[in-house]
Amino acid sequence: MAATTRDRYRRPALAAELNRAYTVEIMVRITVLGSGSRGNAILVDGSEGSVLVDAGFSARTIAQRLLAVERQPESINALLLTHEHVDHASGATASCSRWGWPVVASQGTLAALADMASGAPAVTQALAANAPTQVAGFSVEHHAVPHDAADCRALVLTDTRSGARVGVVLDAGHVPDTLPAFLAHLDLLVIEANHDTTMLANGPYPRALKARIRGGSGHLSNTTSATLAADCAHRGLRGVLLAHLSETNNTPEIAVATARDILRRAGWHSDALWACPQRAPMTPVDLNGPSAAWHGIPRATQLALF
Repeated sequence: MAATTRDRYRRPALAAELNRAYTVEIMVRITVLGSGSRGNAILVDGSEGSVLVDAGFSARTIAQRLLAVERQPESINALLLTHEHVDHASGATASCSRWGWPVVASQGTLAALADMASGAPAVTQALAANAPTQVAGFSVEHHAVPHDAADCRALVLTDTRSGARVGVVLDAGHVPDTLPAFLAHLDLLVIEANHDTTMLANGPYPRALKARIRGGSGHLSNTTSATLAADCAHRGLRGVLLAHLSETNNTPEIAVATARDILRRAGWHSDALWACPQRAPMTPVDLNGPSAAWHGIPRATQLALF
């Protein structure tokens, strides 16, 4: 006899999976305040708290962009840093002093911050070397990525209540062999898609800068980024956000088209693929896509949604 709906819901494993699916849809959200060479800051909300990943804008700009998405800096529990470069950390010390955020980063990044003119923030926490670090209701794991910084890291934030996983990969010169496995089973992925190789080759940058960007410690091209995303793609991946686009050597349209083509050839056919803007916040994205609840955000901030 076929099981009834009530019988199926009595199965503990199925009930737990249904509960997780419901919870992650309402409890995890990403709001990109801006991403690119002018600055990076990504707000990640979870079941029990909120963290800002990178603070590459002034404290004033961060506050303005948070206000644009109807948030207050005081609602953020901590600042996570991928590395110390100014487009990721220039506002770290001032923001943390103003709003009391602790800074969580690798040992190498914290040491590099201490050597900067602004100095290290007052309250810091090093990411654990071989175990997840608990931050504001997230279990944070990290993976070294090649970049011309002291100790650049890719991050995975797992919401401890729901199990939803968010991956963040910014500023990587190439893809280490172990990185795709680190990014397995994500619900949302934020990944650098810095440049189109043809635009970079034919663009106005000096030869030395072009070599740095496409070198092993520079930035991911659209094709390399999309290939990494395809290696991580699975049926449960609910969205991919393309970040750190060059305003000189890339366009949102080219980045999205390149990623869509490679992801579809890999079997991921979702339309939940966006390019993040540099100069304004992006509409918040949860596991169902752009959040329909945020009607107050100006249309200009939605230009990155394709």
